Amino acid sequence: MLSSDEIEAFGSDGYLVVPGVVPEPLLAELDDEVAALVAAAPPPEGKTGFHHYFEHPSELPVAERALRGGVLDLAGELVAPLAIDLAFDHIQVATSIYGWDHQPGGGHIDGYGLPGQTEPATFTMLAGIYLDDESEPGRGNLWVWPGSHRVHEELFRERGTDALMDDASMGGHACLLPDAPEFGPGRPVLARRGDVVLAHYMLAHNQSGNMWSPLRRIVYYRLAAEGHRERWRETSTDALLEYAPVRELS
Repeated sequence: MLSSDEIEAFGSDGYLVVPGVVPEPLLAELDDEVAALVAAAPPPEGKTGFHHYFEHPSELPVAERALRGGVLDLAGELVAPLAIDLAFDHIQVATSIYGWDHQPGGGHIDGYGLPGQTEPATFTMLAGIYLDDESEPGRGNLWVWPGSHRVHEELFRERGTDALMDDASMGGHACLLPDAPEFGPGRPVLARRGDVVLAHYMLAHNQSGNMWSPLRRIVYYRLAAEGHRERWRETSTDALLEYAPVRELS
């Protein structure tokens, strides 16, 4: 169960790391499932840096079980009384291959730059299960810009909810717009094996370099509160619309 301090921190920073959520026996099963996925579709020869897989939940039954074995309950505490579940028909396995020494200069939000789209593929929250120790920078860490969910909220209020739909953002990068808003400094998310990260959809984020592990791995879930697609524009201009418990403490 999340504490009031954790919920308040999510409201201000736009993300939260919850320690020790997934037990080791289940993590070991996830290791095997991810290893089989990578073995069946290995990265290109000589590839370094990020390499991602997007699979239907039926293809990743252990990851699906891990989501429903505690991660959804945690996410639900941030949006109650709304229900929350997978927004799309995929689970992402994000890997980072050793040899990419990179610190991102800016972040993005997901759901932009998709072929033929007429509106962004928004959702409510990103959740991730850590399979490795990312307690120090340089390990393929998720990189975030704390508080940027509220910066995006102001951007969409001022410039409209389609502000990132044109080519200038290069797929959801508000930092690339003319007269880009100020996001402040970014930082790596530090977490350990078995921890869970919960992040607001509008939190600017990116992936940093991996100079530590042969293959950094994290399992991501894109979650949507019940009825999100009918109110996505409203959630863009009111960042806490679907987060009643967070709003109460903000």
